[in-house]
Amino acid sequence: MTHEALIILAHGSRRKESNSEVAALTKKVERLSADKYNAVAWAFLELAEPALPKVIDTCVAQGMSRITVLPYFLNSGNHVTEDIPAIIKAARDRHPGCDFTLTRCIGMDANMPELILKHAKRQGISDLSDGSPGISTRSQRRLR
Repeated sequence: MTHEALIILAHGSRRKESNSEVAALTKKVERLSADKYNAVAWAFLELAEPALPKVIDTCVAQGMSRITVLPYFLNSGNHVTEDIPAIIKAARDRHPGCDFTLTRCIGMDANMPELILKHAKRQGISDLSDGSPGISTRSQRRLR
Protein backbone atom coordinates (compact mmCIF):
# COMPACT_ATOMS: atom_id res chain seq x y z
CA MET A 1 0.00 0.00 0.00
CA THR A 2 1.29 3.45 -0.94
CA HIS A 3 1.32 6.08 1.78
CA GLU A 4 1.40 9.57 0.33
CA ALA A 5 2.47 12.86 1.85
CA LEU A 6 2.14 16.41 0.61
CA ILE A 7 4.66 18.98 1.80
CA ILE A 8 3.85 22.63 1.28
CA LEU A 9 7.21 24.36 1.06
CA ALA A 10 7.41 28.09 1.78
CA HIS A 11 10.43 30.36 1.86
CA GLY A 12 10.36 31.05 5.58
CA SER A 13 10.48 34.37 7.33
CA ARG A 14 12.00 36.05 10.35
CA ARG A 15 8.44 37.20 11.04
CA LYS A 16 6.80 34.51 13.16
CA GLU A 17 3.29 35.46 12.02
CA SER A 18 4.20 34.81 8.39
CA ASN A 19 5.37 31.30 9.23
CA SER A 20 2.20 30.73 11.26
CA GLU A 21 0.14 31.64 8.19
CA VAL A 22 1.81 28.81 6.28
CA ALA A 23 1.06 26.39 9.10
CA ALA A 24 -2.59 27.50 9.19
CA LEU A 25 -2.93 27.14 5.41
CA THR A 26 -1.41 23.67 5.56
CA LYS A 27 -3.90 22.60 8.23
CA LYS A 28 -6.77 23.78 6.01
CA VAL A 29 -5.34 21.84 3.06
CA GLU A 30 -4.99 18.78 5.29
CA ARG A 31 -8.68 18.92 6.22
CA LEU A 32 -9.65 19.14 2.56
CA SER A 33 -7.36 16.35 1.41
CA ALA A 34 -7.90 13.52 3.87
CA ASP A 35 -8.93 11.23 1.02
CA LYS A 36 -5.88 12.12 -1.10
CA TYR A 37 -2.92 12.21 1.31
CA ASN A 38 -2.03 10.27 4.42
CA ALA A 39 -0.08 13.27 5.69
CA VAL A 40 0.11 16.96 4.86
CA ALA A 41 2.98 18.98 6.30
CA TRP A 42 4.68 22.33 5.90
CA ALA A 43 8.36 23.10 5.62
CA PHE A 44 10.55 26.12 5.06
CA LEU A 45 13.50 26.62 2.78
CA GLU A 46 15.31 29.02 5.09
CA LEU A 47 14.93 31.41 8.03
CA ALA A 48 12.41 29.17 9.83
CA GLU A 49 11.83 25.63 11.02
CA PRO A 50 11.01 22.95 10.16
CA ALA A 51 13.45 22.70 7.28
CA LEU A 52 12.50 20.67 4.20
CA PRO A 53 15.10 17.87 4.67
CA LYS A 54 13.89 17.30 8.24
CA VAL A 55 10.23 17.13 7.17
CA ILE A 56 11.08 14.72 4.36
CA ASP A 57 13.00 12.47 6.76
CA THR A 58 10.08 12.56 9.22
CA CYS A 59 7.61 11.60 6.48
CA VAL A 60 9.75 8.67 5.42
CA ALA A 61 10.18 7.57 9.06
CA GLN A 62 6.37 7.62 9.36
CA GLY A 63 6.10 5.20 6.43
CA MET A 64 5.38 7.55 3.55
CA SER A 65 6.48 6.00 0.27
CA ARG A 66 5.40 8.83 -2.03
CA ILE A 67 6.09 12.49 -1.23
CA THR A 68 4.91 15.47 -3.24
CA VAL A 69 6.65 18.78 -2.56
CA LEU A 70 4.69 21.86 -3.60
CA PRO A 71 6.74 25.07 -3.66
CA TYR A 72 4.51 27.79 -2.21
CA PHE A 73 6.37 30.41 -4.25
CA LEU A 74 4.97 32.83 -6.83
CA ASN A 75 7.86 32.80 -9.28
CA SER A 76 10.45 30.35 -10.54
CA GLY A 77 13.53 32.09 -9.17
CA ASN A 78 16.76 30.42 -8.06
CA HIS A 79 15.18 28.78 -5.02
CA VAL A 80 12.59 27.06 -7.23
CA THR A 81 14.87 26.20 -10.14
CA GLU A 82 18.06 25.29 -8.27
CA ASP A 83 17.89 25.06 -4.48
CA ILE A 84 14.71 23.02 -4.09
CA PRO A 85 15.59 20.48 -6.83
CA ALA A 86 18.98 19.98 -5.15
CA ILE A 87 17.27 19.23 -1.83
CA ILE A 88 14.92 16.76 -3.55
CA LYS A 89 17.87 15.06 -5.28
CA ALA A 90 19.63 14.65 -1.93
CA ALA A 91 16.40 13.25 -0.44
CA ARG A 92 16.15 10.72 -3.28
CA ASP A 93 19.71 9.65 -2.54
CA ARG A 94 18.94 9.26 1.19
CA HIS A 95 15.62 7.49 0.60
CA PRO A 96 15.86 5.43 -2.61
CA GLY A 97 12.66 3.53 -1.79
CA CYS A 98 10.57 6.69 -1.75
CA ASP A 99 9.01 8.29 -4.82
CA PHE A 100 9.39 12.09 -4.90
CA THR A 101 7.43 14.54 -7.01
CA LEU A 102 8.33 18.22 -7.17
CA THR A 103 5.48 20.31 -8.54
CA ARG A 104 5.79 23.62 -10.30
CA CYS A 105 5.62 26.60 -7.97
CA ILE A 106 2.09 27.68 -7.09
CA GLY A 107 2.49 30.95 -8.99
CA MET A 108 2.70 29.02 -12.26
CA ASP A 109 -0.73 27.46 -11.77
CA ALA A 110 -2.99 27.99 -14.79
CA ASN A 111 -5.69 29.43 -12.51
CA MET A 112 -3.45 32.15 -11.07
CA PRO A 113 -4.68 34.96 -13.40
CA GLU A 114 -8.29 34.27 -12.39
CA LEU A 115 -7.33 34.10 -8.73
CA ILE A 116 -5.57 37.47 -8.99
CA LEU A 117 -8.61 39.06 -10.59
CA LYS A 118 -10.97 37.48 -8.06
CA HIS A 119 -8.81 38.67 -5.20
CA ALA A 120 -8.51 42.18 -6.63
CA LYS A 121 -12.27 42.50 -7.08
CA ARG A 122 -13.29 41.39 -3.60
CA GLN A 123 -15.65 43.88 -2.02
CA GLY A 124 -16.41 44.74 1.59
CA ILE A 125 -12.90 45.01 2.96
CA SER A 126 -12.99 48.28 4.83
CA ASP A 127 -10.48 48.10 7.65
CA LEU A 128 -7.47 46.27 9.02
CA SER A 129 -9.25 44.98 12.11
CA ASP A 130 -8.56 41.36 11.21
CA GLY A 131 -4.81 42.04 11.20
CA SER A 132 -4.39 41.06 7.56
CA PRO A 133 -1.32 42.72 6.10
CA GLY A 134 -1.56 44.49 2.77
CA ILE A 135 -5.30 45.18 2.87
CA SER A 136 -6.15 48.84 2.94
CA THR A 137 -9.26 50.96 3.08
CA ARG A 138 -10.40 52.91 0.05
CA SER A 139 -9.04 56.13 1.54
CA GLN A 140 -5.62 54.55 1.92
CA ARG A 141 -5.47 53.28 -1.67
CA ARG A 142 -4.40 56.59 -3.14
CA LEU A 143 -1.31 56.39 -5.28
CA ARG A 144 1.62 58.37 -4.05
